[in-house]
Amino acid sequence: MRRKSSKQRDRIMDFLQQADGHLTAEEIYKNLQAQGEQISLATVYRNLGVLEELNKIRRVAHPHDGYCYDKTTVPHHHLHCIRCNRLIDIDLPYDASLNARIAEQTGAEVVSHSITVEGICEHCRKMVK
Repeated sequence: MRRKSSKQRDRIMDFLQQADGHLTAEEIYKNLQAQGEQISLATVYRNLGVLEELNKIRRVAHPHDGYCYDKTTVPHHHLHCIRCNRLIDIDLPYDASLNARIAEQTGAEVVSHSITVEGICEHCRKMVK
């Protein structure tokens, strides 16, 4: 689907491309407001939906914060740090054959999967030493 570009959507995308990590819509909204952008939270949500629809970002379920948004659109997995609550990309190959194995076991049509492991990130582990 082709959509006409918008200044606000472009600004949200630029912000996400420069951001470190995975951010919620509220975090994106607050940061843009702090930078002087005149934008509403509803506009942020609407444009995040459009960017996801255009496959420019991915919406990722966060174990505690609802959904957050990832600028990396290729399938990959995440580590959720149980200390700092961040989601961190894991550099492991995405195993598409898992979809077929799950489909075979359940009879469902599986189009994708996501794996989020829980643990303590390297930064937090160093902080306790």
